[in-house]
Amino acid sequence: MKIELIPVIEVSNYDEDLEMPSGSYLEFPDEWENYNISANLKTGFSESFKAYFKSSSFYRISEIPDADLLKIIYREIEIQQTEENRGIDDLACSMSGGYILKINDVDTYFPQCCGSLKHIAEWEDLVSEDGNHHFYTGHPSPKVEIQENKIIFDFLHSIPQESYAYPVSENQIEVDKESLRTAIENVKKELQYFAEQLIRINKKENLDIPEIDKILIYGIDD
Repeated sequence: MKIELIPVIEVSNYDEDLEMPSGSYLEFPDEWENYNISANLKTGFSESFKAYFKSSSFYRISEIPDADLLKIIYREIEIQQTEENRGIDDLACSMSGGYILKINDVDTYFPQCCGSLKHIAEWEDLVSEDGNHHFYTGHPSPKVEIQENKIIFDFLHSIPQESYAYPVSENQIEVDKESLRTAIENVKKELQYFAEQLIRINKKENLDIPEIDKILIYGIDD
C-alpha cells in the first residue's frame, strides 16, 4: 500500500466583477477552475500559482512561488488582526488547509472546515504509542480505530455528523500503520523546506516576523 500525505494551504479569491459558476465545483469543475485562475490573477497572484487539482482552493506548499507566498503572508497578517490591530504581533494561527491523504496515487481524504497545517500533530498521534488517538483535523473528522498494524478511518461516524466538503468515496478506509508513519516522516521534510522558504522571505522582505515558520505552520498555543 502506497500512502502519501500532501500538505496544502487553502487560498480562496473572489471578485465581484467575475461571473461565478452557477453550481458547485463538483458540477462545474472547469468553470470553477477558470474562475479561480481569473480571480487569482486579478488579486495579484502569478500565473504560476496553480491549485493542487482542478477547481480546488488547495495549493501544495512545495509548489508556491516566493512572490505568491509573500502575498499570502500579508493576507495572513491582515485576516489575523485583533481589535488591538497590532500588526505582525497579532499573528498566532497556523495557515488554513491541512493534509490530503493519498492512497495508491488516489487523493482519498481532504482537509475540512477549520483544518490547518498544525494538524500534522494529529497525524503523528495516530502512529504514536503514547497518543490519545482523538483524531481531529477540522470538522467533520472521521472516527478512528487503531489496531496493531492498521488504522481504520470511519467516515460514517464522523465527529460531528456533517457532510464532507470533498466527498469520501468509501464509508471506511484502512491504511497500513507503518506506511502512514513513513508518509508522516516524508511530509515533515516538506514542512521543513516550507519553513525555510518562509524564513528566507521574511528576511529578504524585512518583514521582521519572529519565528514566522513556527507561527504559520504550527501556530501559537493559547
